[in-house]
Amino acid sequence: MLVFLACDSGPLRVFVPTTEPEVVIVVRASATEVSVGDPVVLFAERWNRGEWKLVERKKLAPQQCWLRHPPSQKEKEVADNLRWQAFPSEGARFNTDFRADHTRVVFFEEPGTYILESSSKIWCVPEKIARGKPIKIAVHEHAVPAKTNR
Repeated sequence: MLVFLACDSGPLRVFVPTTEPEVVIVVRASATEVSVGDPVVLFAERWNRGEWKLVERKKLAPQQCWLRHPPSQKEKEVADNLRWQAFPSEGARFNTDFRADHTRVVFFEEPGTYILESSSKIWCVPEKIARGKPIKIAVHEHAVPAKTNR
């Protein structure tokens, strides 16, 4: 019996950055004033800037960063792919269940003013982090007319 094993050694040609990649994150929330328990949907776009070139992978230095394809210049909805933090963290709960629209939902269990911050790592520059503009959410104990932010 003859058995052949196939190994995927990866692509022969890959993309490497020729300039330092930059990332810009644009975030927004479905509302900036809500009642305790109301969901707030978070939206985010990621813009990637930088030059990439196609090279032979075997010519790369060990541990050199490469991608099969350069990042898309604009990623339309990436809220579920960002790191989100609430300040204060007590009373805020992020829903991390998969959502087909790639948004993220946060609930507030206590009244107060919360600041939501978002961040994303940058391809091939692990020490650099891109940050979205902080979002301020006012949470009230009782029902208030919703102020949408669309």
